[in-house]
Amino acid sequence: MTTNPEEKALLADAYQVKRENQHWNPADTTAAIQRGLAKARTKRSGRTFRVKWITAVLVTVLAAGWFLIGPLGNYGQQPATYTEPVTDWGVLEPFRGLLTSDMDRATITSTLNNGYVQLVDRTVTSGIYKLTVNAVMADENRITVLYTARTDASQEIYSIVNTKMTDARTGYVLDNGNIGGGHFSNDKHTIYGRNTIERSRNKPLPEQVNLQFQLSSVVPDVVENSEKGEKERKYQFSKKMNISFALDPKFSIPKTEIINVNRTFALGGYEVLLSEVEVSPLVTRVRFEYAPDQENDYKPKLSITEVVRPSEIISTSSNGKQTKLSMVGGSGTEDGMMYSFSSNLLDNPESLVLKLSGKPGKVYDDLQEAKNDELGIKIK
Repeated sequence: MTTNPEEKALLADAYQVKRENQHWNPADTTAAIQRGLAKARTKRSGRTFRVKWITAVLVTVLAAGWFLIGPLGNYGQQPATYTEPVTDWGVLEPFRGLLTSDMDRATITSTLNNGYVQLVDRTVTSGIYKLTVNAVMADENRITVLYTARTDASQEIYSIVNTKMTDARTGYVLDNGNIGGGHFSNDKHTIYGRNTIERSRNKPLPEQVNLQFQLSSVVPDVVENSEKGEKERKYQFSKKMNISFALDPKFSIPKTEIINVNRTFALGGYEVLLSEVEVSPLVTRVRFEYAPDQENDYKPKLSITEVVRPSEIISTSSNGKQTKLSMVGGSGTEDGMMYSFSSNLLDNPESLVLKLSGKPGKVYDDLQEAKNDELGIKIK
């Protein structure tokens, strides 16, 4: 738990980076994900891989990539499209602004267009701060919360510093990789955002959850000069704010589609098995395994981790309309890798094709050349 004001300020600054227009190369960041996973595999004991360490490295790199440049997984690609908004979102209409910058925009649009949402509308106030949980979506794999954070006219809202979700009845912490997104309104006193919690299908969905937030704001007219004579901003932090609410029982009805692909393909001189794909309303999970006849040494596995570079999934509907599902996460497993993408399962796609970099390590100056080298693997 972060209690030191300086540490909180650092967290606030990290979150604030998303508001800046950084000009980083997405290809470099996506490659860093692969290197982080690969290097983690060298930290092994005997022949047992330290999977938790691999996951921690990958989550860290993914989080850094999101804070610095936004959505990952689009190296060499045009910005991902999303399901076309075709319905009125009613009281949730302000959240449509999230779609311009949120890597999970295809999922959010699909779930809201199909009514797979529960309105919560619960508010808690702490001094100048007000937090409203507007809505929630959940399935076997994820819980996503849409919220609105506000300050009064005395201070400009700055960031969401800490969030935590627990089972309200047992106190069990549900956080297992936290993927966030935010849209800042023009009045500088409001944040429309979302928080997404990864969860395991092996555990039942909680009947009731508790969501804890801590907000920060910029203290006006309070400036100190550093040793270099530069002005420094001062921040104020709210108390931890808690909202509990029950989850709609409809979210507990399994909706995960398991697709057994079991296709081996060659990439960078290695063979890799695309074993299985899980598709639920909120996430698409793709599992890679080392080919069964692959040498059981860490060196080739290290190389395989570096050359497998998925970018997106192309989802095609019955009328031929295509939706790009962006990569939103990844982790290492004992026998391979798993990557997560956004989902539009509720739109009933007829076809899913996974796109990977076909020539790992090659640097492209031309977008079309990169697309021509892509490797497409049919999932469905």
